[in-house]
Amino acid sequence: MLVSIVLPVYNEAVAIQELLNRVSSVCKKLISYTFEIIIVDDGSSDNTLTLAKENIKKIKNLKVIELRKNYGQTAALQAGLDAAQGDVIISMDADLQHFPEEIPLFLEKIDEGNDVVCGWRKERKEGLIRRWPSRIANYFLRKISGLEIRDIGTTYRAYRAEVIKDILLLGENHRFVPIYARAAGARIDQVVIENIERPFGQSNYGISRTLNVFLDLFFLYYFTHYIDRPIRIFGKLSLVFFGVASTIFSILFAIWVVHGVPVVRDHSGWFTIAIIAYVSSLQLILTGVLAEIIARIYYSTREKAKYKVRKVWQKSEPA
Repeated sequence: MLVSIVLPVYNEAVAIQELLNRVSSVCKKLISYTFEIIIVDDGSSDNTLTLAKENIKKIKNLKVIELRKNYGQTAALQAGLDAAQGDVIISMDADLQHFPEEIPLFLEKIDEGNDVVCGWRKERKEGLIRRWPSRIANYFLRKISGLEIRDIGTTYRAYRAEVIKDILLLGENHRFVPIYARAAGARIDQVVIENIERPFGQSNYGISRTLNVFLDLFFLYYFTHYIDRPIRIFGKLSLVFFGVASTIFSILFAIWVVHGVPVVRDHSGWFTIAIIAYVSSLQLILTGVLAEIIARIYYSTREKAKYKVRKVWQKSEPA
């Protein structure tokens, strides 16, 4: 079985050599598998790329993908996933907070028949500012998706290629891969992994990623419940607004009939609300129709990649 290890890196010059040494050491010990290691340089401004390329002749099956600029972690991960040729793909961070020595744990779970295996940072060592927003976000993600995975946000995961290759990552959606995989019917499990404070420097992809999850929750609810039938949610909202408008008009009509009061003049505020509700109802149902069309386009095409590769560096194989 060929296993691809995908490592997005951005300004990790202080950690890249130790990372590659440890990953390579683990790969050599797992003689039941063959490995390829894919470094994706996300437009680093230090000498991360240079150090990575220096290892191409030293480490077997090492490939370094140089992106044209800094596109962000999701795009870098997508570039690595697209380049991976393995039957199983393992993604992990490059800052040494993820232990390469735990790769066998993921492969054991894959061998048990799972399609996606997620790392669970059961005992997180980061400060409260990073831990608690993440815990709250994970709680809401579990409620929305129905997943029992405790740590949906970590990028230390293993995937069967046929599952992850069907998932297109956009924006910052790399953290939601288990949710997308579950929607596709994948079998998902988790393993407890070690977690330590970042040993070198500071995170290059800030805490704003965790805070952005709360904005993404709205889309995830829509994706997990209505992505293939959006007319349902917009139709329900349309009916609510139509019902509110009809109720107000019925009451105003009853007042006019019983009391002969000019309701349009005397109750102009309620009359205006009813009109707005009717218009909103029409807009929502039309939005639902448009969303249905977009959903069909979504399922019939794959969007153009959100990254550009400058060059792929790898050892030339003999003819």
